[in-house]
Amino acid sequence: MTQLQAKTNTLEGELKKRAEWVELDCVMMIRNDDEYNAAIKKAEEVKSLEKGIEDYWRPLIHMAHQNHVLLKSKEKSMLGPVKAGLEKLGGLLVEYRAKRERLERERQEAEHQKQIEEADLAAFELAEEGVPQEAIDAVLEMKTETPFQAQPTQELRSRSNFKQDYIVTIEDIDEVDREFLVPSTKAHREAIINNARAKAIKTGGKPLKGFRIISTEKPQFKGAK
Repeated sequence: MTQLQAKTNTLEGELKKRAEWVELDCVMMIRNDDEYNAAIKKAEEVKSLEKGIEDYWRPLIHMAHQNHVLLKSKEKSMLGPVKAGLEKLGGLLVEYRAKRERLERERQEAEHQKQIEEADLAAFELAEEGVPQEAIDAVLEMKTETPFQAQPTQELRSRSNFKQDYIVTIEDIDEVDREFLVPSTKAHREAIINNARAKAIKTGGKPLKGFRIISTEKPQFKGAK
């Protein structure tokens, strides 16, 4: 272990030790001005500790973040051609499936048309043979009572599968149903509340439609001198 590592570990241990006692140490009785001033002094000491902890971790977090960014960049670069290849291959497979389904539908339509033509021919031959009209009409009715309905194409078997997907774009935001505009996640709701709070601070707490605003105080502590 180097001298710097030893010093870093010692500082981290000291900050952690002090931080662990802060919450209990901040439980104070404030019944008069002297106790109020003592609490302010304590808050300033704690604020200084907070800054010390932030200053200690900031360069380490920055270094870790930079390393994270570098690694993600390398990952993205390596995955780029892989994802592009999968996308191209997926497109070719989807194209083939659509073509296969179209050809099967065309085959079924041709088969259906052939059956219609055969029914017409059978009716004509029956008429030539002098068969009663009722029998001829029965043959023709079979033709009209069985409209074309494509049968599902036999699915290709594999471990991979295809699911229905949709491409959706917004054409007119004013026409979008409210259900899609209501915040659905905690992060979304908090973002809306923070924006409203910022506006309330800027306007001095003026009413905002759809929000309840409660005036309160928030301490802003300075570090100890």
